[in-house]
Amino acid sequence: MTDPQQGADEPWYALDARDALNRFASSRNGLVQSEAERRLASHGPNLLPEPQRMGPLRIFAHQFTSPLIYLLIFAGALSLLIGDRWDAVFIFGVLTTNALVGSYQEYKADAGARALRSLVPQFARVVRDGVVREIPAAEIVPGDIVELESGMKVTADMRLVEAHGLRIDEGSLTGESMPVLKDADLSLESETVAGDRLTMAHAGTVVVEGRGLGVAVATGAGTLLANIGSMLTENARGAVETPLVRRMAKLARRIAIATVFLILVLAVLLALQGGGWREIVLLAIALAVAAIPEGLPIAVTVALSAAASRMARRNVIVRSLPAVEGLGSCTLIATDKTGTLTLNRLTVHRVVLADGTSFERQQWLNGGGSDRLGEIGSAAAICNEAHLSDTGSPVGDAVDVALLDLARETGHDPENLLGMERLAIVPYEPAARFAAVEAVSSQGTRLVVKGAPETVLPMCAGVPPGAVETAERLAAEGFRVLVLAYADSAASAGPIHERLHGLRLLGFVGLTDPLRFGVVEAFAHCREAGISVRMITGDHPATALAIARQLGLDVHPGEVVTGAQLAGLDSKSEAFDRTIGDAEIFARIEPAQKLAIVKGLQRNHHIVAVTGDGVNDGPALHAADIGVAMGKGGTDVARAASDLVIADDNFATILSGIEEGRVTFLNIRKIVIFMLATGLAEILMFIGALGFGLPMPLTPVQLLWLNLVTNGIQDVTLGFGKGEGDELQRPPRRKLVTLIDIDAIILMLPGTLVMTAAAIWVMAGHLAAGESVAEARNAVLFIVVLFQNAFLLTVRNLHRPFWRWHAPENGWLFAGLGSALMLHVAAQHLPLSQTLLGISPVGTDVVAQGLLAASAVLLSTEAAKWWINRTRRARSSGTLLMERGCDGADDAGRSNILRRE
Repeated sequence: MTDPQQGADEPWYALDARDALNRFASSRNGLVQSEAERRLASHGPNLLPEPQRMGPLRIFAHQFTSPLIYLLIFAGALSLLIGDRWDAVFIFGVLTTNALVGSYQEYKADAGARALRSLVPQFARVVRDGVVREIPAAEIVPGDIVELESGMKVTADMRLVEAHGLRIDEGSLTGESMPVLKDADLSLESETVAGDRLTMAHAGTVVVEGRGLGVAVATGAGTLLANIGSMLTENARGAVETPLVRRMAKLARRIAIATVFLILVLAVLLALQGGGWREIVLLAIALAVAAIPEGLPIAVTVALSAAASRMARRNVIVRSLPAVEGLGSCTLIATDKTGTLTLNRLTVHRVVLADGTSFERQQWLNGGGSDRLGEIGSAAAICNEAHLSDTGSPVGDAVDVALLDLARETGHDPENLLGMERLAIVPYEPAARFAAVEAVSSQGTRLVVKGAPETVLPMCAGVPPGAVETAERLAAEGFRVLVLAYADSAASAGPIHERLHGLRLLGFVGLTDPLRFGVVEAFAHCREAGISVRMITGDHPATALAIARQLGLDVHPGEVVTGAQLAGLDSKSEAFDRTIGDAEIFARIEPAQKLAIVKGLQRNHHIVAVTGDGVNDGPALHAADIGVAMGKGGTDVARAASDLVIADDNFATILSGIEEGRVTFLNIRKIVIFMLATGLAEILMFIGALGFGLPMPLTPVQLLWLNLVTNGIQDVTLGFGKGEGDELQRPPRRKLVTLIDIDAIILMLPGTLVMTAAAIWVMAGHLAAGESVAEARNAVLFIVVLFQNAFLLTVRNLHRPFWRWHAPENGWLFAGLGSALMLHVAAQHLPLSQTLLGISPVGTDVVAQGLLAASAVLLSTEAAKWWINRTRRARSSGTLLMERGCDGADDAGRSNILRRE
């Protein structure tokens, strides 16, 4: 995608300010009003474009695009054709119900564009005809001269003409954790990344301090903010489907193909045997109804909704139901740094005294400081430009707020120190790189200076030999370093600028954006669960490296991949994929590059979850398999682009979501196995009956009754399972796992074959005894309900025998089992259901036959489960032996292998 800054031969940030003014035929006096009106008509209002949204009717119509739905529509149409109105009513009723449920899931407002628009304020101050005017922000045009000052939001992309101590918070746009000091006079290269464009002010960012003047070079759809929005919109239209959606689509295609093939083969066989067209149509309808798991969408929705409720209790808010399971399937988490891994708040983490004594923050919080540490705390509050709000919390520049916190934490009252009489003040200026305050103290006056080491150390007398090395070491560890020094005197003696020498060095203050609580442990648990974690940030490489080391990652400076490195590669090339394949840390990354990284990781066969909180994270959140936004500190854009929202902004909470996702996948797998096994048994009953010259064992309406009512009551209860306790000890699989694999087939086949044989045996036996076809079907229908009960009992746990209980047990399952059986028995005695379904009460002989056959289903399925678990353990043991043999590694070595995978 083209850079919106490319409005001239050179990008605006690389142009001299005078050249930028000339390009727009503008000056510091601004445009004349008539020219501004002409440009407004030509360029349009300064508003972000809104994407088109799918309306309710289109969402409802979209529910009828599955191959399984086409088959059911075809079956319903055939039923109408031959006059079976009740079958048609049942089939179309099922379709409508499923479509309504699906529409409810999908119908959510896409608030991304509206959230982006909210970042641009309604009014701005511009210079027109040499006069400063306040106008609606929508009326800004290219060439307007716009004033900026502390507290303002930037209203358009601007090439700065003047910048006086201008600091702009660009964190939500670029990922930079610190406010950026702007310089209108710099000369930048054309390849400069967004985070380093110090001559620009971008729409949607916030002025933290200082003031400036800029010429608007891009408005509305041409801004960097809109560029991110367009990427977000494009990815919304072609968003990557969650793993569950892909699995369900793959399963639906396979069922549809198999059903059509089976119908055609059996129709030909029936025609060769002399069957009439009506009989062939009835067979086609029955097979379509038997093969298609009509209740599967509802059962899966219930499972996902139950999981969403459990996740909400663990601070994971679900915006897209399929994402519940998708988070559990992820093999890699691509996480933002600022506001996600860190608190996005500067904090004094280390203090080093002049003699080299070092204190960590936890030491002084636990009362382990000293008088000299207290002196630094006092000086930090004296030379400070922040103030206290009505509630007593510090307000001001992030550095000054952190220094006030240091004063409070070392035993001082910030209000008293801020209230000391100031005799002279030298405010902090970026060019000077220091600030100074002379205040009245009990001993007379005290002059306190703070600033950059290279500026303040030369002002000090008797500087220890290792002072410069101390500052360099702190900077290398990712700290922002300040030096504090002071001098006492009996009274003010001359201008303060003339006395900035011979100071006494107090020490060094190391500020950092601290990690969130539990993040280090969460990283370790992710590795244990087989999930790779990559940090992608717009921050400086040194800062990213320092955070990585705090997280326990063994990363060297040369292993940090920067945006400049990626800029020279084609984002779709093999070289790009190789570069990002093994990298754990990415720094100075722009939004488009973050999006490319996510897509590259997906090409490397990862199921990618992306976490973030800023506007710059929006496109990547949309493109990811699972987008996870921060709830408290996150922007509306990030939340709108995500599938899940972490309510407490804690990266560690994602692990809870992963655990619940894995539980949900297991629950859905059980549902699919249960429904396909019972459906396969129904199909085999028809094939067997045809082979033995028997009539259809069940009517289409009876099949719908089984699939939607007795079966439906039971399968939904599988979705309430709460897991088996070892979900995070099972590594994810890199490739997309099918819901039905060889283990599932082995588990289904024995019980399915027993169900089939028993049903044909009962059908043939009752017909041989002289009963009517309707009576024989009544007996088969009752026995199939018992089959369902038995199979549900055994698949409730895929790893333990059915008689073993485990906590927490799924009580809903047993309630569903009993309810399905009682409902069918009640239907046998109600006149309406007797007429509709063609059923009646059964005798004790049928009950005995059913219990015997159900027991056979239970035991045969348990035998298959035992075999599967035995072979899985053997495979696992063989894999570990191979790893040991190939690597000669110990347990720690194998852990490293698993982490890399």
